[in-house]
This record gives sequence, C-alpha cells and structure tokens, in this order.
Amino acid sequence: MMNDVVQQLLDRMRASERQELLMLLAASIHAMTIVGRMHYDDEDSANHLRQTNESIHRLVGHLWDLCDPNEAFTESRAGAVWHLLAVLPSSFVVHICGLKA
Repeated sequence: MMNDVVQQLLDRMRASERQELLMLLAASIHAMTIVGRMHYDDEDSANHLRQTNESIHRLVGHLWDLCDPNEAFTESRAGAVWHLLAVLPSSFVVHICGLKA
C-alpha cells in the first residue's frame, strides 16, 4: 500500500507547478522531522535517527536544486524522492497531499 501512496504523491509532484512542488517537498521534510522525533525513545533510536537524518539531508538537496526554475523534476530525481519518502508512514504521505490511501 505504501508504494501506491508514494506513487500517487510522485504523480502529483510530476504534474505540479513549481511552487506546489516545492511546497510538497517542504511538507515532506517537515513530516520526516516528526517521524525522527518519534524514535527518540526507541531501543535502536540512533539507527532510526541516522536514517531519518540522511533522508532529510537528501530531500533538502532536491528541494534546494529545484528552487532553480531551470532545474527539471526528472524521472531520476522522482525515483530518488520516492526512495526517501518511503521512510514516512503512508498516513503522513496521504496527509501531505490529501491523497487517497
């Protein structure tokens, strides 16, 4: 199910105007920070936080690049974003875009 939700989000990103695309990426980054906080008390919190931080770092890089209006949201970039968003629970992705689960 998560793959379907992320695919819906990516389809929406591909069809979005630049401003909406940037907002969706920013909302995804915000959601990742929330997910990271959820792992503070886990037994394996360092591993979860490391993975979340790495995803945030990479997603911010895509956001930064896409602030340039000449930078395309390519299929390669879409695949990278899909991989990064997979750390989020599907309910977060649904909430970000108002998608159907």
